[in-house]
Amino acid sequence: MSETPLEQLASLQLDSDQLPIYELAAFNAADLDRVTSFATSFGSWQVPTEVAVALAMAADVRAAVAWIHDTGELVLLGGVPQLGEVAVDTLDYEAYTAGEMPAFLGGSAAGVERDDEGNAYELFKAEVMPAGTRVALLAHVKRWAKVHELMWGWRRHQDEPDGWSWLVGRLGRLASDTDKTNGTDNTDNANGTDNTGDTGDHLG
Repeated sequence: MSETPLEQLASLQLDSDQLPIYELAAFNAADLDRVTSFATSFGSWQVPTEVAVALAMAADVRAAVAWIHDTGELVLLGGVPQLGEVAVDTLDYEAYTAGEMPAFLGGSAAGVERDDEGNAYELFKAEVMPAGTRVALLAHVKRWAKVHELMWGWRRHQDEPDGWSWLVGRLGRLASDTDKTNGTDNTDNANGTDNTGDTGDHLG
Protein backbone atom coordinates (compact mmCIF):
# COMPACT_ATOMS: atom_id res chain seq x y z
CA MET A 1 0.00 0.00 0.00
CA SER A 2 1.35 3.44 -0.90
CA GLU A 3 2.18 5.77 1.93
CA THR A 4 0.83 9.31 2.22
CA PRO A 5 3.09 12.16 3.45
CA LEU A 6 3.50 12.46 7.20
CA GLU A 7 4.16 15.46 9.40
CA GLN A 8 7.29 14.86 11.45
CA LEU A 9 6.84 16.11 15.01
CA ALA A 10 10.36 15.57 16.36
CA SER A 11 13.40 13.37 15.89
CA LEU A 12 15.94 11.25 17.73
CA GLN A 13 19.62 11.83 16.98
CA LEU A 14 21.67 8.68 16.41
CA ASP A 15 25.22 9.63 15.46
CA SER A 16 24.79 11.36 12.08
CA ASP A 17 21.25 10.03 11.56
CA GLN A 18 18.00 11.65 12.66
CA LEU A 19 15.21 9.16 13.31
CA PRO A 20 11.77 10.68 12.64
CA ILE A 21 8.97 10.83 15.23
CA TYR A 22 5.31 10.99 14.22
CA GLU A 23 1.90 10.95 15.86
CA LEU A 24 0.89 7.29 15.95
CA ALA A 25 -2.61 7.95 14.58
CA ALA A 26 -1.21 9.72 11.51
CA PHE A 27 1.53 7.10 11.13
CA ASN A 28 -1.09 4.32 11.05
CA ALA A 29 -3.46 6.23 8.77
CA ALA A 30 -0.70 6.86 6.24
CA ASP A 31 -0.35 3.11 5.62
CA LEU A 32 -3.01 0.79 7.04
CA ASP A 33 -0.65 -2.15 6.54
CA ARG A 34 0.92 -0.91 9.77
CA VAL A 35 -2.32 -1.58 11.61
CA THR A 36 -3.39 -4.84 10.00
CA SER A 37 0.07 -6.42 10.03
CA PHE A 38 1.27 -8.88 12.64
CA ALA A 39 3.87 -7.20 14.86
CA THR A 40 6.62 -8.81 16.91
CA SER A 41 7.12 -7.14 20.28
CA PHE A 42 10.58 -6.66 21.75
CA GLY A 43 9.24 -5.65 25.11
CA SER A 44 9.11 -2.40 27.07
CA TRP A 45 12.16 -0.21 27.68
CA GLN A 46 13.09 2.57 30.07
CA VAL A 47 14.36 5.37 27.82
CA PRO A 48 16.56 8.38 28.67
CA THR A 49 14.93 11.70 29.50
CA GLU A 50 15.69 13.24 26.11
CA VAL A 51 14.01 10.32 24.33
CA ALA A 52 10.97 10.51 26.64
CA VAL A 53 10.67 14.25 25.95
CA ALA A 54 10.85 13.72 22.16
CA LEU A 55 8.12 11.08 22.43
CA ALA A 56 6.02 13.36 24.72
CA MET A 57 6.12 10.72 27.46
CA ALA A 58 6.10 11.08 31.21
CA ALA A 59 9.46 10.25 32.77
CA ASP A 60 8.11 7.15 34.51
CA VAL A 61 6.45 5.67 31.40
CA ARG A 62 8.17 2.87 29.50
CA ALA A 63 8.41 2.74 25.72
CA ALA A 64 7.82 -0.35 23.57
CA VAL A 65 9.86 -1.66 20.63
CA ALA A 66 8.16 -3.65 17.86
CA TRP A 67 8.81 -4.84 14.31
CA ILE A 68 5.88 -4.55 11.85
CA HIS A 69 6.07 -7.54 9.53
CA ASP A 70 4.22 -6.21 6.47
CA THR A 71 6.14 -2.93 6.30
CA GLY A 72 9.50 -4.05 7.71
CA GLU A 73 9.53 -1.14 10.16
CA LEU A 74 11.19 -1.30 13.57
CA VAL A 75 9.42 1.25 15.75
CA LEU A 76 9.62 2.72 19.24
CA LEU A 77 6.19 3.45 20.70
CA GLY A 78 5.78 6.21 23.27
CA GLY A 79 4.16 3.91 25.78
CA VAL A 80 3.18 0.26 26.15
CA PRO A 81 0.03 -0.95 24.32
CA GLN A 82 -2.77 -2.27 26.51
CA LEU A 83 -5.54 -4.70 25.61
CA GLY A 84 -8.72 -2.99 24.43
CA GLU A 85 -11.27 -3.17 21.61
CA VAL A 86 -11.07 -1.85 18.05
CA ALA A 87 -14.12 -1.37 15.81
CA VAL A 88 -13.44 -2.15 12.15
CA ASP A 89 -15.52 -1.66 9.01
CA THR A 90 -14.48 -2.43 5.45
CA LEU A 91 -13.00 1.01 4.83
CA ASP A 92 -11.49 2.26 8.03
CA TYR A 93 -10.74 1.55 11.66
CA GLU A 94 -11.32 3.39 14.92
CA ALA A 95 -10.69 2.80 18.57
CA TYR A 96 -13.69 1.42 20.38
CA THR A 97 -12.16 1.79 23.83
CA ALA A 98 -13.04 5.38 24.75
CA GLY A 99 -10.28 7.90 24.17
CA GLU A 100 -7.81 5.40 22.76
CA MET A 101 -6.55 4.29 19.37
CA PRO A 102 -5.21 1.06 17.88
CA ALA A 103 -1.53 0.29 18.08
CA PHE A 104 -1.60 -2.88 15.99
CA LEU A 105 -4.83 -4.61 15.00
CA GLY A 106 -4.30 -8.35 15.25
CA GLY A 107 -6.22 -9.82 18.15
CA SER A 108 -9.39 -11.89 18.05
CA ALA A 109 -12.98 -11.15 17.08
CA ALA A 110 -15.06 -9.81 19.96
CA GLY A 111 -18.47 -9.34 18.31
CA VAL A 112 -20.38 -7.03 15.97
CA GLU A 113 -22.03 -3.67 16.73
CA ARG A 114 -24.28 -1.38 14.65
CA ASP A 115 -24.45 2.38 14.98
CA ASP A 116 -27.59 4.56 14.79
CA GLU A 117 -27.32 4.70 10.99
CA GLY A 118 -27.20 0.94 10.64
CA ASN A 119 -23.49 0.67 9.84
CA ALA A 120 -21.98 -2.57 11.12
CA TYR A 121 -18.62 -2.71 12.83
CA GLU A 122 -16.73 -5.85 13.75
CA LEU A 123 -15.10 -5.60 17.17
CA PHE A 124 -11.65 -7.01 17.81
CA LYS A 125 -9.72 -7.47 20.99
CA ALA A 126 -6.54 -5.59 20.18
CA GLU A 127 -3.75 -3.51 21.61
CA VAL A 128 -4.63 0.18 22.01
CA MET A 129 -2.83 3.31 23.12
CA PRO A 130 -3.95 6.78 24.29
CA ALA A 131 -4.73 9.39 21.66
CA GLY A 132 -1.71 11.60 21.00
CA THR A 133 0.81 8.77 21.41
CA ARG A 134 3.95 9.23 19.36
CA VAL A 135 6.06 6.70 17.46
CA ALA A 136 9.72 6.84 16.42
CA LEU A 137 10.68 5.05 13.21
CA LEU A 138 13.96 3.39 14.16
CA ALA A 139 14.75 1.37 11.06
CA HIS A 140 13.52 -0.43 7.98
CA VAL A 141 14.51 -4.09 8.07
CA LYS A 142 12.99 -6.23 5.33
CA ARG A 143 13.62 -9.74 6.60
CA TRP A 144 12.86 -11.41 9.92
CA ALA A 145 16.25 -13.14 9.95
CA LYS A 146 17.95 -9.73 9.97
CA VAL A 147 15.63 -8.43 12.70
CA HIS A 148 16.35 -11.53 14.77
CA GLU A 149 20.09 -10.92 14.36
CA LEU A 150 19.75 -7.21 15.13
CA MET A 151 17.76 -7.73 18.34
CA TRP A 152 19.47 -10.91 19.55
CA GLY A 153 19.94 -10.68 23.31
CA TRP A 154 17.35 -7.95 23.89
CA ARG A 155 15.74 -9.75 26.83
CA ARG A 156 19.02 -9.56 28.77
CA HIS A 157 19.30 -5.80 28.26
CA GLN A 158 15.85 -4.21 28.23
CA ASP A 159 15.67 -3.81 32.04
CA GLU A 160 19.34 -3.02 32.58
CA PRO A 161 20.62 0.56 33.16
CA ASP A 162 22.51 0.34 29.85
CA GLY A 163 19.52 -1.06 27.95
CA TRP A 164 18.95 1.99 25.75
CA SER A 165 22.67 2.28 24.99
CA TRP A 166 22.65 -1.37 23.94
CA LEU A 167 19.73 -0.76 21.56
CA VAL A 168 21.42 2.32 20.10
CA GLY A 169 24.57 0.26 19.57
CA ARG A 170 22.60 -2.38 17.67
CA LEU A 171 21.03 0.27 15.46
CA GLY A 172 24.49 1.71 14.85
CA ARG A 173 25.62 -1.74 13.70
CA LEU A 174 22.76 -1.81 11.20
CA ALA A 175 23.84 1.58 9.84
CA SER A 176 27.44 0.37 9.55
CA ASP A 177 26.38 -2.81 7.75
CA THR A 178 24.28 -0.75 5.32
CA ASP A 179 27.23 1.55 4.56
CA LYS A 180 29.45 -1.44 3.81
CA THR A 181 26.83 -3.04 1.57
CA ASN A 182 26.34 0.20 -0.34
CA GLY A 183 30.05 0.79 -0.65
CA THR A 184 29.77 4.27 0.85
CA ASP A 185 30.46 5.99 4.15
CA ASN A 186 27.74 8.60 3.63
CA THR A 187 24.46 6.73 3.27
CA ASP A 188 21.38 8.89 3.83
CA ASN A 189 19.79 6.32 6.15
CA ALA A 190 17.34 8.64 7.88
CA ASN A 191 15.66 9.55 4.60
CA GLY A 192 15.68 6.02 3.28
CA THR A 193 17.91 6.75 0.27
CA ASP A 194 18.65 3.58 -1.72
CA ASN A 195 22.02 3.19 -3.40
CA THR A 196 23.19 0.54 -5.83
CA GLY A 197 23.33 -2.80 -4.07
CA ASP A 198 21.27 -1.59 -1.09
CA THR A 199 19.67 -4.45 0.84
CA GLY A 200 16.76 -2.19 1.79
CA ASP A 201 17.73 -2.24 5.49
CA HIS A 202 18.41 1.21 6.91
CA LEU A 203 17.77 3.51 9.84
CA GLY A 204 14.69 5.71 10.04
